[in-house]
Amino acid sequence: MKYLRLIILCFVLNIISAQAPTITVEGSHTLTQNNGMDLYQEIDQCLSAALVNGVYEYLLISNDYDEQQMEKIMPLLEGAIQMCVKDPVIISQNISDNTITIKAQGLINPFILNQILGDGENN
Repeated sequence: MKYLRLIILCFVLNIISAQAPTITVEGSHTLTQNNGMDLYQEIDQCLSAALVNGVYEYLLISNDYDEQQMEKIMPLLEGAIQMCVKDPVIISQNISDNTITIKAQGLINPFILNQILGDGENN
């Protein structure tokens, strides 16, 4: 139910703030490939984690969150990263044996991000 409210909120806020200013975030992540997933699933998972890391760094710098607050925000951010980041792009990708390293960037709307995080803090 919480995620349904989050999806509806993001959808409405995206419509309302379609022309709102966006900020570019950049992050990276390294992942060791599991036997149960194919390469494309691993790359997608690594891309999502890289974007989460980029938004994480943005929040630490711009909103002065401390580590304890970030621990509470991270599960919500991981679940909502696909809705928070627009136009994700892989800047660089390295696949060596079973290790995948991705550096990615995407656009975020700070207003929408703060609305999502504000809802998460109230629950």
